Amino acid sequence: MSNLKMIGKAIAGGLCFGILASFNASPGPASASAPIISQTAAPDTSNIDKQLLGQWQGTVPSGQSFTFVFAPEGKLFLMAKGPDGATRAKEMRYKVNFGAKPMHLDVGLSNTETVETVFELTGERQMRLQLEGTNPGKPRPDALNDKATEFKKVSETTALPADAQIIGF
Repeated sequence: MSNLKMIGKAIAGGLCFGILASFNASPGPASASAPIISQTAAPDTSNIDKQLLGQWQGTVPSGQSFTFVFAPEGKLFLMAKGPDGATRAKEMRYKVNFGAKPMHLDVGLSNTETVETVFELTGERQMRLQLEGTNPGKPRPDALNDKATEFKKVSETTALPADAQIIGF
């Protein structure tokens, strides 16, 4: 079974449901007409905002890993290796409410589907994000649970690898 299918099965009940499956499709150009959902941050949260930008690697229980790339202007990419070994990145949009406890993260999967979830920065270069149980149209969880996915910040760069194939928004 390919890495993407294993990751997809492990987190099928969460935010990444269906996204990783689309990595098996032919990559196309990202849509230039997609609306940008910008980050929202109060002035005193700019440090948290900067901490979020970059590449965050998460691992599902099967041991397979994937990377979220939080980029400027509310862009978010889910990066993983395709069955052919090529790096693919699914383009999404995100918006954050840093004032909420836990912090809110809205992920635009498409022009019509948004997933509402919660996250917390738990230490230097560490984050917990509630993926399980989140889907478009479902209410935002009130809190993180013991099945929240743990991420480690692996890079400050917000650029994708030059050879990454982007699956549009």
